[in-house]
Amino acid sequence: MPKGGLARIRVPLITEDTGLHTNPRRYEKDNGFYSAVTAVAAGPAATAIWAATTTPARTVGQDTTIYSLHLENSTGAAITAWLEVDGVAITVPYHVANNDSVLIDWPAGLDVGDQDIDLNASAAGVVGQISGTEA
Repeated sequence: MPKGGLARIRVPLITEDTGLHTNPRRYEKDNGFYSAVTAVAAGPAATAIWAATTTPARTVGQDTTIYSLHLENSTGAAITAWLEVDGVAITVPYHVANNDSVLIDWPAGLDVGDQDIDLNASAAGVVGQISGTEA
């Protein structure tokens, strides 16, 4: 017995990791999505970008988390664009100059739950795409 009267017990360290629920890249690969590149039909008018009726389609009953929004504007004037759920804006309006594009990132994710998502803009022809996870 070592000094002090306490015996040392050696417990093996478990180092095996299958990656299940611990590997963010694997989670993204298994649950990731991207919407179709979608143009706003009439501005301002909400156009479905990630819904049960779009292709690719959102899976009803699963929660959506958006990690990026891509916007492109070649309408001939500066515009603003934003995302909506049921006619309510869920993002601020993003300003995009004519003949320009922007990428909006949410590093921690924008959780929208089990909802259809619409793209809206101040002018028709603004193009957008979202990507994220659905689980």
